Amino acid sequence: MDGGLPLQFEQPLGLLLLLLIIPALLIARRSVGMQSPVRATVIFFFRVLVILLITAALAHPNWEQRGEGLTVTVVLDRSHSIPMRLRDRAEQFLREASEHREPEDRLGSIIVGRDATITAMPDRLSAVTSGLDDVDRSATNLAGGLRLALAIAPDDTANRIVIASDGNETIDSVLSAAELARANNVPVDVLPLEFSYENEVLFERIMAPARARKGQTVNVRMVLRSQREASGMIYLRKNDEPLDLDPDEPGMGRHVELSPGVSVFPVTIRLDDPGPAQFSATFEPDSSDMDTLPQNNHAMAVTFVAGEGRILVLDDSEIESANLVRALQESDLAVDVEPPQALAGGLVFLSAYDAVILANVPRWAFDDEQDRMLHAYVHDLGGGLIMLGGPESFGAGGWIDSETARVLPVRLDPPQTRQMPRGALTLVMHSCEMPQGNYWGQEVARAAINALSRQDYIGIVEYDWRVRDNQGATWAFPIQVAGNKQAAIAATRQLVVGDTKDFGPLLRITHEGMQPLRAGQKHVIIISDGDPQPPPPSLLRQFVQDKITITTVMVIGHGSEADRQKMRAIAETTGGRFYHIMNPNQLPQIFIKEAQLVSRSLIQEGELFQPQVVSRLPGPVEGYDAVPAVDGYVLTAMREGLSQTPIVLATSEGEDPIFAHWNYGLGKSLAYTSDVMGRWGERWATWAEFKAFWTQAVRWSMRPSSPANFNINTRVDGDRAVVEVEALDTDASFLNFLRMRAAMIQPDGSAEPLTLQQVGPGRYRGEFEISDEGAYLINVNYAAGADEESQGNLQAAVTVPYSQEYRAVSHNAALLRQLAEMTGGRVLSATANPADALLYDRAALEVPRSPKAIWDLLAILAAILFLFDVASRRLAIDGAKVLAAMRSAVGRRDEVQGSTVEAWKKARGQVSHRKPTAEKKDADAPDGSARFEASDEDAASAIDVGAAESAGKGKSDPNAPSKPQSKPADTPQQDEGEYTSRLLAAKRRAQQQKEKGKDADGSGGGNT
Repeated sequence: MDGGLPLQFEQPLGLLLLLLIIPALLIARRSVGMQSPVRATVIFFFRVLVILLITAALAHPNWEQRGEGLTVTVVLDRSHSIPMRLRDRAEQFLREASEHREPEDRLGSIIVGRDATITAMPDRLSAVTSGLDDVDRSATNLAGGLRLALAIAPDDTANRIVIASDGNETIDSVLSAAELARANNVPVDVLPLEFSYENEVLFERIMAPARARKGQTVNVRMVLRSQREASGMIYLRKNDEPLDLDPDEPGMGRHVELSPGVSVFPVTIRLDDPGPAQFSATFEPDSSDMDTLPQNNHAMAVTFVAGEGRILVLDDSEIESANLVRALQESDLAVDVEPPQALAGGLVFLSAYDAVILANVPRWAFDDEQDRMLHAYVHDLGGGLIMLGGPESFGAGGWIDSETARVLPVRLDPPQTRQMPRGALTLVMHSCEMPQGNYWGQEVARAAINALSRQDYIGIVEYDWRVRDNQGATWAFPIQVAGNKQAAIAATRQLVVGDTKDFGPLLRITHEGMQPLRAGQKHVIIISDGDPQPPPPSLLRQFVQDKITITTVMVIGHGSEADRQKMRAIAETTGGRFYHIMNPNQLPQIFIKEAQLVSRSLIQEGELFQPQVVSRLPGPVEGYDAVPAVDGYVLTAMREGLSQTPIVLATSEGEDPIFAHWNYGLGKSLAYTSDVMGRWGERWATWAEFKAFWTQAVRWSMRPSSPANFNINTRVDGDRAVVEVEALDTDASFLNFLRMRAAMIQPDGSAEPLTLQQVGPGRYRGEFEISDEGAYLINVNYAAGADEESQGNLQAAVTVPYSQEYRAVSHNAALLRQLAEMTGGRVLSATANPADALLYDRAALEVPRSPKAIWDLLAILAAILFLFDVASRRLAIDGAKVLAAMRSAVGRRDEVQGSTVEAWKKARGQVSHRKPTAEKKDADAPDGSARFEASDEDAASAIDVGAAESAGKGKSDPNAPSKPQSKPADTPQQDEGEYTSRLLAAKRRAQQQKEKGKDADGSGGGNT
């Protein structure tokens, strides 16, 4: 390669066009027959050169440049499996070793955890660094780090990669990525970080059945692994209730002795309650020197216990749902009534129920994760959701644009054509003093905006130091109708959230923007630490006069007790509410709660409303022709698509939904926009068909039961979980070709589809990657038969009690050595002298050649030379005349310059010999400075001579009249002005002499 030509052609066949030179020369020969030999040669030269350049450009030439220097990219493993002291030592070693390099050498740096992150791009000034070191350390992705290092490697230098790691990878395979490095001739050096925990006990897992029947006794086995002999206590809990593992001993735990290797401890447990039984176990060593890592001393498992269907009713007061709960219990349905806080148990808790009823529960009773959880419960776990109306439900309860709203069979925004009072909300943002103030400012603003209807007004006010008007107070989003809310939400991402010193300007422009609005409810929310100056009392009185309420939310910052009283006073004066928040996670719920104040117009009450049954299709309302009247309801809109609305209220502006239902994902949902007791449903509570109606509706929404002839098992294989389903018919024959829809819900509540493929008679299998700690829920919905008349639902769970990083009790240097051998790299040692590491060793490295395309440059040159080719054939140029003209121009310039210099010297000599007249005593005599100035005649004469000689006309006319001498100036300013005037006059005379000279020459020429 080194001996090759630097010029290469990608399309060498294009060079065949060079044969066109021969006919081109023949044609040119005929056209230049009458030309001189020199001109013909020029024409031939340009013609051949143009053809050569065009042909070369069409062949796509590349000019290969030889690279200089060596680039070393360091990949640092920062995962939890490596002791911190080893991580720091490796970074220091590589930093010192990288200092021994040539000036043209470069260095890049990458850190690796779950993902790979660049901390320094390859550069001559870079150093080994872990950057902010904010990488996720719960996993090791060496393959990702190696691929990223290859991606950023420059192509104009030789390259080498150094990986510092313990070799315990948990994601992907670094050896597969090494194939790419070997293909590109990039050696990978390794720096093994070797360690071994001599005293370590870890909880391998809890082995429990995935499913069981109610009342069944199951065997639960606890598996531990120890490096050496150890002892300690084991504790086991079921659904957070401790189990007595050794009744003969005090306490709830069991003392165990561990031998080196694996130890198994079984326990028998009776499962009497249907739903998920969540087991969690913990090991506590007798002495701290028996165990090194406490993070891996616990495990968990989940068993789903089959039984009769259960319903969960979420009700803050238990009053809204009392009649409904009683009716369902009388129909032999198991019902649990819990406050909204019960959802803190997560999806495992929620999956114990086949249907969930929200009885007039507002959105602000749940955080964002629980909102997503309700969506996943229906869409992915196949559960049923029923939302009952009330003053704090549907849109009036802040559910607009929530995740749960997507589940409902009605739209929570009112119909676009509905004429109704609008609400107006302005957010005054001063969250900069709290931790992560910009983030929380955006979050609370987004939550409040989503809680509004599309017909409400929304505006955002903040302090921006770049704005000079109004002392920095400005509208980040001028108040306007929310519409689709995308513009308002986009504005939240651009918030400056500056630190204002005074609430006055902020509230003043807020009042100016809200006062002229025609809105039924006007509300302001202020978020601040309270340290700005309070607004003037007169301004607050204007808010009260215009019926604009202000709610204040005080957050952590510089605020004092006096500031807290200030914030409270603003709220109480205007009729708002005051919140003092210590936990910022509560902020979104508070803003949703306050935002719903402007949505009160969604509540329709004050008269008797008679709903009508307009559909008798099979479903939850099948068999009913009429229902009782209601005293109120929450206004919603019909949802297009497969949603069914069998009960509506006819109005002059259309039909309002009262009862609607549909299938959503794997589950079902139902909406009833009035209440079943409370202040709107008195007639429903006394209706004779109340129990039958709601029992039918609730049973329709419940998840199908799990069949006994189906079995589901799970297991963990490395970083992947395996799900297997065995399907048998009632006669024990295999069920093949079932249509299965499965979903996997991750610990954070997000869901992903899970594909199950048939791998044998009646056997179906699927896999998914596990990475985060927690429980992964699997829900399988199947349909059997030609008409899919047989349907069922299966549930299981895969648990990851702790990160895979904490399973490593020693290094895996063997993998790193294999990596180095595979790519031709070296094995380095962190205990050696950094100078001897020779990170920039060039041995066996190929100096790269970087090809650079030059076809475009050749094409441009060809275009330029083509113009010369045309000019050489079309333009006749007499070289002798051109040369003579150039010589004449140079000679004339020298003559003019010489004449001008001589005239200047003559004028200067006349001035130097002139003497001032001492005898003149009158007031008009010039001052002393006149001795250095020429008279008018002298100046005129000098300029006339210069001008005449410059024009090539000789001396000026001696008979030309001269201007009388003017009086000298009395002051220097006057003298300077008169001197300038004399020069201008002399210039005019010179011009006149020049014109006369031209006339004389013209007449003389005519007589010659």
